[in-house]
Amino acid sequence: MAHHVVVLSFHGRVDTVRCVDSLMADGSRADRLRVLVIDNGSYDGALAEVRAAHPAVDVLQLPVNLGFAGGMNVGIRRALAAGADTVTVLNNDTVAPAGTMSRLARTASDGSVVSPEVRYLDAPDTVWFGGGTVDAATGLARHLRPAELSAPDPDGVRATTILAGCCITAPASTWRRVGLFDERYFLNFEDSDWSLRAGALGVPLVVDTRARLLHAVSASFTGPSRYLGSYYYTRNGLLFGRERCGAGPGTAYRFVRRHVLPGVRAAAREQGVREGARAATVVAWSLADRARGRFGAAPAPLRSMARRWAA
Repeated sequence: MAHHVVVLSFHGRVDTVRCVDSLMADGSRADRLRVLVIDNGSYDGALAEVRAAHPAVDVLQLPVNLGFAGGMNVGIRRALAAGADTVTVLNNDTVAPAGTMSRLARTASDGSVVSPEVRYLDAPDTVWFGGGTVDAATGLARHLRPAELSAPDPDGVRATTILAGCCITAPASTWRRVGLFDERYFLNFEDSDWSLRAGALGVPLVVDTRARLLHAVSASFTGPSRYLGSYYYTRNGLLFGRERCGAGPGTAYRFVRRHVLPGVRAAAREQGVREGARAATVVAWSLADRARGRFGAAPAPLRSMARRWAA
């Protein structure tokens, strides 16, 4: 059974090398995994370093940043074309302990789609993701809090509504049936959108608590991305709420009021008026783009502004 793992890197050379090292160090799987590392237009030397350490790993350089959705789609298509039976998409800022990938593949072999239990890399006793849901009041896809997590079944598996995009394993037939990630999202909520599409087709979505993954949470949201993350979160959260949850104006208003504006106020309170104004500018831009149906990558002027702010 061919299990292909797609690792997407964007200005994350150190994280990417560490992730691939963990995959290839797993003696139980290294000879049966096909690992593909994609550099999403950053040209930071990650691919050369990976190939030097692990010549068996496939690498692919994309000329531009296609976002999480677009970059992963390139990898999934490549895996399917190469005859993969199982495909895992994996964040580059993760570390996979021995046995994680083989456990995920076994759980997915019955047709389920599975995420591992994800824990913080710097606090491995603390769960970051053990299951997810969608709040009806705001249309927000979110992780379940520890007190909300149900006990797994005797095999260690827990049903979930939402999967964690940092690691999703599915049979090739399921990727073909559900389709790939919606590239309008570019970054944020594409995994939740895919989860609900799969669930609507009757595909079982589960978290396997026996498979544990360590995650350097938000390692990619540094520099300009700390501003652009708010843009994608706001715009895409509203898109997700409308298209997957049937959210109307009232739900959209509650999403913005409860989950977006507090970040603007916090920026002003904790970092000063200038940062508050920047945060408000990003949110206003995202709302305008959502209203006019502009999706995909953030507009070039906003990306340029974020780079200046982060300098």
